[in-house]
Amino acid sequence: MNARLVDLELQVRAMAPSRAAAAEQLAFLELGPDEIALLRQVHAPLQARQQAIVAAFYEHLQTVPTLRAMLADPQVYARLQCAQADYFRGLTAGDYGADYVLHRVRVGVVHQQIGLEPQWYIGAYRKYLSALAPLLQALLADRPELYLPTYDALLKVVCFDMSLALDTYMQSGRRELRDSEERFRAAFGQAAVGLAELSVEGRWLRANRKLQEIVGYSEAELQALNFRDITPDHEWRADEEAVARLVAGEMDHYSREKRYRRKDGHIVWVKVTVALMHAGTRDASVVAVVEDIARRKQYEEELRHLASHDPLTGLANRNLMLDRLSQAIAFAHRAGRHVAVMFIDLDRFKNINDSLGHDAGDQVIIEVGRRLARNIREGDTVARVGGDEFVVLLSDVARDDEVAALAAKMLAALSLPITVHGQELAPVGSIGISLYPRDGADSRDLLRNADAAMYRAKELGRGNFQFYAEEMNARTLDRLKLEGGLRRALQRDEFELYYQSQVELSSGRIVGMEALLRWNPPGGAVVLPGDFIPIAEETGLIVPIGEWVLRQACAQQVAWREAGLRDVRVAVNLSARQFKQTDLARLVAQVLAETGCRPESLELEITESVIMERPEQATAMLQTLSDMGVHLSIDDFGTGYSSLTYLKRFPIQTLKIDRSFVADLINDADDAAIVCAVIALAHTMGLSVIAEGVETEAQLDYLRAQHCDQLQGYYFSRPLPAAQVAALLALD
Repeated sequence: MNARLVDLELQVRAMAPSRAAAAEQLAFLELGPDEIALLRQVHAPLQARQQAIVAAFYEHLQTVPTLRAMLADPQVYARLQCAQADYFRGLTAGDYGADYVLHRVRVGVVHQQIGLEPQWYIGAYRKYLSALAPLLQALLADRPELYLPTYDALLKVVCFDMSLALDTYMQSGRRELRDSEERFRAAFGQAAVGLAELSVEGRWLRANRKLQEIVGYSEAELQALNFRDITPDHEWRADEEAVARLVAGEMDHYSREKRYRRKDGHIVWVKVTVALMHAGTRDASVVAVVEDIARRKQYEEELRHLASHDPLTGLANRNLMLDRLSQAIAFAHRAGRHVAVMFIDLDRFKNINDSLGHDAGDQVIIEVGRRLARNIREGDTVARVGGDEFVVLLSDVARDDEVAALAAKMLAALSLPITVHGQELAPVGSIGISLYPRDGADSRDLLRNADAAMYRAKELGRGNFQFYAEEMNARTLDRLKLEGGLRRALQRDEFELYYQSQVELSSGRIVGMEALLRWNPPGGAVVLPGDFIPIAEETGLIVPIGEWVLRQACAQQVAWREAGLRDVRVAVNLSARQFKQTDLARLVAQVLAETGCRPESLELEITESVIMERPEQATAMLQTLSDMGVHLSIDDFGTGYSSLTYLKRFPIQTLKIDRSFVADLINDADDAAIVCAVIALAHTMGLSVIAEGVETEAQLDYLRAQHCDQLQGYYFSRPLPAAQVAALLALD
């Protein structure tokens, strides 16, 4: 061994801490047997991916000109990579004894001797930790609860290593490293946790990059604030009291979980560890270590969710339902409103379990829960309270008929077929309804009376709903009368189509007409679709009504063309039930042939939610219609949850932006952003866009600026009868 190496080894052993000091430091870092065991568990799989980590590590070093020059020699570069790989192997091996300490001190001495500045040393650690985080998360994907403890254990080892290496700098008399503001900022800024210095009054003095990421403020912005400014409500009082105890010498440090309000308004959970610091002649200040614990809080929230929700369906369980029911009753008492409780029991559910097995029964329960949840209002609750028993809580009810309509809607949704284990099942439910305050003053009475009403529904033949108060059942007669009139409306020729023009923005000309249904019952006012279409959907009457609309619209398009008017496309809305009909394509072909309407003159509009309910089947049906030459569009786009993967597979030509986004796009930045995004998405995919509900010139100008293709709304024309449309087309 030459003299240089001997000298190096003497320095290393002189600077190395004693066994007791090293053990004390590891204990202070809280690196114990449990953490070491966690690191050993991931040691082997990490080594298998070590080459990629080392490569990323050195690619990062190459981004710094100074380090790039140091690594220019290929042999040096190769030796360093080998040494680094050896370092990574030891980092998670779980042996942190005397040899490990000497090796780390040796690394620090060598780095100090070759002139490697601390900021690059710390930055390299930061890069390693950043590269390792997603890798650890992937390795522990099947045990996500181990990710944070394992990563925390790794941080403790890294902190130990950094302290050993950096201690060599201080022992070598390089005090300027500690006192240099520029170097301090570099080390401070590269930390993997948030670091900040504050005055004892709470004013931010400095904040590293990680803390700036956590709170969303730049360091300059923070320096103009007090910590109270980003702490919600009066949570800051606890911090003030703790800092006062620090200043008084009553404790060395304190830790607490708290919330910060980010610059964007969102709340983020953090763990803050604060200690008092005296720096030379400066006034005392406090140093805060801020950890983002949002992921841990998420796990805690998931545990709370499991405690209050049914594990099979994910719905509220009995405890959560009772809590919400109590709150709803308290609110209704103050506001003079009503609360409705629906007790739902599946009829003959035992037969499913007995014949197909409990797995099939579970699938039916899950699907029933989904259907109920899809048919409630925002703010209402669906709970599973027993094997095949559900409770629906309507927390704010103004009228009894609201409850009746919703109950009928739920029964219709439940009766749709479910295919389980190759068997088509049609669940039937019985619903009992009680209302606060008429049928009970507390949760117990309301549930008991709703249960009694449910049994009354079973006695009356199952598959129906009953109110606990008998006179309330009579109020559903109005809806039944509407349903009866609807059943006879087609026979009596009481329907009429109105048409609303669709205008091409570039030319200002009418290029299409959307067919809109109206009902003219004898001796009554015109009934708008919103009042009768839901009933038609529930009863299945929408299928023959939809066929009438399709045939009438196609015939009218031909009549306009044969009258010498400009050829425009006519758009027809397809309902959910129509689209699910297996013979839809055959019906469309038959209507086109019988009316003489050309396929390219017909546009079929299907709502986004209907398509996405069964995307695979929808793709096949849309392709069949497209192959016929029919123009296809997605209606009410943006209100559902389309997958772009499916969207690009659908053979559609047009996206229709729902009127709810257009109505307030001038004043609502979120609506404007959605409209812009839909237009950009459509054009990227080679689709045209039509915006519905355009009523003002300001909306028109905005949509023109965004290069929307077509517009529709009262700004151009209200829906008109066919005769008036002919006059409009003659002028266009």
